[in-house]
Amino acid sequence: MPAAASGVQVNIHRSDEHSWALVTRAPDSRLTPYVIDYCGYRERALTPMRRLQPPFAGVPMVVTFGPPIDIINGDLPTERGVFRSFLAGLHDVHVVTEYEGEQIGFQVNFTLLGAFRFLNIAMSDIANRCVGLGDLLGDAEADRLAGSLHDARGWAARFDLMDRFLLDRLHRGRPMSPDIAWALKSLEASHGAREIGALSRDLACSRKTLIQRFHAQVGLSPKAVAGILRIAHAITHIRAVDQEGWADLATGCGYYDQAHFNRDFRRYTGRTPSEFRASLLPDGGGVGG
Repeated sequence: MPAAASGVQVNIHRSDEHSWALVTRAPDSRLTPYVIDYCGYRERALTPMRRLQPPFAGVPMVVTFGPPIDIINGDLPTERGVFRSFLAGLHDVHVVTEYEGEQIGFQVNFTLLGAFRFLNIAMSDIANRCVGLGDLLGDAEADRLAGSLHDARGWAARFDLMDRFLLDRLHRGRPMSPDIAWALKSLEASHGAREIGALSRDLACSRKTLIQRFHAQVGLSPKAVAGILRIAHAITHIRAVDQEGWADLATGCGYYDQAHFNRDFRRYTGRTPSEFRASLLPDGGGVGG
């Protein structure tokens, strides 16, 4: 079946040193509350390829059926892990990925609601951490998933396979408690602007209780999640708009002034907004590291 007919879209980049094909298709509509998007990828780098991964309000799962990839703590570059298939808990710090040679794999970006239901663990246990998929799902299930994706006949078949896998596992998972799901949705709708005190009053619980329950079911505190949402909102604008006044962007993202925005942006990404924009790679390739 042609890619267009199957809903699969392919974005290709080629240069002397790096090339990549990024393959996307919308997840099954029943996964909408739980999955942000899918992306398959095949890449080749003749020299080390580094990408900045800024915080976002989601949890990525990467299933690799190729060589491993290095993941480096952006604030502490000496902290480096080597992973094949892995899941990254909610982060409020940036990381850098690095590889050389070939990469092929499949990435699922879970919503925070979906990550809890998929894993059913204390989400604080994996916050600001990358964990091997075998440690979370069991080696047998993680290997079976990677093997099935590798052996599938083309990307459309891989997307179908991931749909089935997630629908089954999420059906068996325990949902996030309604009050924390509501508080999370309120924060997301306001791009992090909703006051935490107002959330606790609306839920008739103490701030301490709200913080404890966010740590358990989301991974970080409501305040930390709000900060991630604000900076992710700014990054979305920077990716989408070629030119935009930084002061206007700061105001639009809920910051008191541009100085506060610049300080937060550097804290979360390690770069100024201008440096971040200049690092955007062509053809949807992410952010150069």
